[in-house]
Amino acid sequence: METEFFKFKEVIPGTPAYELYLEFRYEIFCNELHRIAAESCALSCNGHPIETDQYDVYSRHFMAYHKNSDSPAASVRVITPNPLGLNVAARYAIDQPLPYADATNANVGEISRMAIASQFRRRQEDKGKPFQGDPETEMSLQPDARRRHQPDLVLGMYREIYLLCNQIGIDYCMAAMENRFSRLLRTLGFPWLAISPINENVEPPRRVYIIGALDIERSLSQRETQILDFLKTKQS
Repeated sequence: METEFFKFKEVIPGTPAYELYLEFRYEIFCNELHRIAAESCALSCNGHPIETDQYDVYSRHFMAYHKNSDSPAASVRVITPNPLGLNVAARYAIDQPLPYADATNANVGEISRMAIASQFRRRQEDKGKPFQGDPETEMSLQPDARRRHQPDLVLGMYREIYLLCNQIGIDYCMAAMENRFSRLLRTLGFPWLAISPINENVEPPRRVYIIGALDIERSLSQRETQILDFLKTKQS
């Protein structure tokens, strides 16, 4: 699928695109942000370091590419229900019971390993633009202090997640997020609910949130119908 400035594709394990996706994860999470120890990472078929773990075989994986340059712009995976459970369960003290009585191990997934390339990362709010904006003029060609959030990219990734979850029967998703990012998503109309204390032992400190597909649709239908239409539109 595509937006004005980005194209989004599912990457399939065993393909060259999947190798590049894992290399991208290494560059962000190991080399740049140092959230994952680089020495724990494996090598791709090309001999390049990659970031992968035991949840990847139970996940669906997506990449975003900048149209003009064809450079990788973002990655994300959705961990589907599986025998290992969800990644957040081992690292966070999740409140019980969950705020949704019908949420079970069979219909809850996890949004994980969301990463945005540094040249497309937010530097200040992009107010008044639900999901438009030219990354060449607003971000890549701007000094760091003047770069703006690129909602076209974030919402494009969320559309892939939304459509996938509807397709495979995942009604709820969890995600570990910083407060700042969760506030941004709630501002856009995504009603994430906190379900754990902040874990100060991870860097940066994060907590677990949960969201339901019906709550997304209800919230956006009342506040941001343009974004809801965007999520539901299957573009080629």
